[in-house]
Amino acid sequence: MWRFVFIFLVCVSASPFLPGLLESQVAATNNLISESRKNTDETEDRVHQISINRQGHFVADAYLNNFAVDMLVDTGATVTALPESVAEDIGIFLSPSDFKYGVRTANGTVYGARAVIDGLRIGEIRLINIEALVLEDESLGEPLLGMSVLNQLKRFDISDGTLLLVQ
Repeated sequence: MWRFVFIFLVCVSASPFLPGLLESQVAATNNLISESRKNTDETEDRVHQISINRQGHFVADAYLNNFAVDMLVDTGATVTALPESVAEDIGIFLSPSDFKYGVRTANGTVYGARAVIDGLRIGEIRLINIEALVLEDESLGEPLLGMSVLNQLKRFDISDGTLLLVQ
């Protein structure tokens, strides 16, 4: 019997605190709902447009490992390709023995080294772990944004002198 009286007294003494506890629980639930809505908004497509330049090329203002790099968009390149000096600028360091993969170019066969770019950003588009090929500076004049990047996008379209990238 004393047990029931004790439980009753605990419940009566806790009752003034109940509205505050309920308010905090409702506020926490509302925060979860608003966070969920934010996450839904973040899943909307990320879009970036690149206009054709005077030479008839699309050049992306990219950030590779947070380092600004202008990259020529090349849908004919299987992988993204970097000159060795650019690779070093973004933190990829290779030894001469790494250059063992033969690559056919317009100037003949050259040797490249496989690498991975940790992060790539073009406008709002963000990608990680990009497969790349590093070539000696004499073999590649400027960085190429190849299909190893474009294939990770939802789509890309070219029309009216504009390249549209959608993630």
